[in-house]
Amino acid sequence: MSGIANLDGHTSGPNRWSVGPAAQEGQGVVPSVHVRFKSPESVPQKQTSIREGRIAAEAPHTRMEAEIGREIIDLVPHWYEAACGPVECSIPIGRHLTRFYNHCGLTDHLSQLLEKISARTRELPLNYFVQLPGLTDVLLESFAIEWLRIHSATTDWTKITRYLEALARRTYENMPVALNLVIRRGKGTSDITQPHLQKFLDRLASSPVSYLAVDSELRLIEYGEVDWTQFKRLPPYKFHPDSLHPIHGIMEKVDLSAHLTAQGDIIVMNKAGLLAARRKRRWKLYEVETIKDSFSYCLGNECVGANLFEVVFDLSFRRQGALLIYDPEHRVRDRILNSESIVFSGWKKEGEAECGDCSGQSLVGSSIEEIAIGKGLGSLKWKRRLIEMACIDGAVVFDDDRLLAVGALIRSHPDVGNQLGARATAARSAYLWGAHPIKVSSDGDVTLYFKSKGTDDACDAVMQFL
Repeated sequence: MSGIANLDGHTSGPNRWSVGPAAQEGQGVVPSVHVRFKSPESVPQKQTSIREGRIAAEAPHTRMEAEIGREIIDLVPHWYEAACGPVECSIPIGRHLTRFYNHCGLTDHLSQLLEKISARTRELPLNYFVQLPGLTDVLLESFAIEWLRIHSATTDWTKITRYLEALARRTYENMPVALNLVIRRGKGTSDITQPHLQKFLDRLASSPVSYLAVDSELRLIEYGEVDWTQFKRLPPYKFHPDSLHPIHGIMEKVDLSAHLTAQGDIIVMNKAGLLAARRKRRWKLYEVETIKDSFSYCLGNECVGANLFEVVFDLSFRRQGALLIYDPEHRVRDRILNSESIVFSGWKKEGEAECGDCSGQSLVGSSIEEIAIGKGLGSLKWKRRLIEMACIDGAVVFDDDRLLAVGALIRSHPDVGNQLGARATAARSAYLWGAHPIKVSSDGDVTLYFKSKGTDDACDAVMQFL
């Protein structure tokens, strides 16, 4: 007997299980996703004792339950596993309970998502996940679709994500296809996913200022372009990549947008900012209301967190590796190996000023001394300069009032252990020396090391996301 796990929301047969919302059959390049497998009872089993059989069956299930739990937690950036934390939550996965922490109370949207996840995972058919580990990706994508449906129930998110995934596999004259979609109310004319239209549409709406306005079913409303007069001044805080600011500027409060970048990323946002992103085939779900608070919690300073989080996201979406070290108590001064990287005169020791006079840091020192990240909310005025400084090899070290060092090499802490790469070693060492590091890898991963504080205790923790 065979079964099907799919994303189309329909099941048939006694051994079929569905994960995910509806996808439409026959919608151009938007196919349903089917995974066929044999039911466990159809696979011949060796004769074993009852006890041996139970142990053999439970071991892979237990590992799979824990693994699925970790993958689900990774969907939301400020959900993390640790020994303690401010707000404890849990997800039932079969007989396993995955516990995790959140930096603050769950918003209504996140509470709805957690309820939907728990309802699905409480009775997962783990046999299928053991046989087909790829089903975990299907499950996670279905949760991403649920998250988007919480924000707009009438939009066909499955069709949109399937269409963008299909475009990501296409090229036009050996160049990857990119696309900006603005999803508006109303009803369009023709379905843009029709196969015979794709070659024509491949190069449209791919620049930062052009877009296809479509309805919730991907019917074309308008092929548009952002006029220079429509560009709006950047707000004090934003939560979308710089490259999407022109499109964000023409969106109304009820509009949504979906984007395929030349790197193959899928980004979904509303007027408030990012809702979800799929990068390296991994989904991340963003709650705009709490992401800044999570940054502030990890860094121990509200102003630094609010001012810095969009810089970090811009670096991540640019695929630009960087290491930013917030050092309010000046713990890493004596752990900097290259004194020429120091730009704050108060940190220079006797004889070091001459050493750095011919360095690039000394050349631009007077132009970057005004970069203050923690003086107050909105105090970071020169974000582009900070981003460019962060792109230099080594770490940018700063306190509330100024940049302290640029391109700094950090001495390894004796307890750092085995880390993958020089940047990870430097970040972990800076944390162990007493600072607050933010590591951005060259493929976009962001890692924050911080103290997770419970009611009576605290422990080391890591926040990771794309």
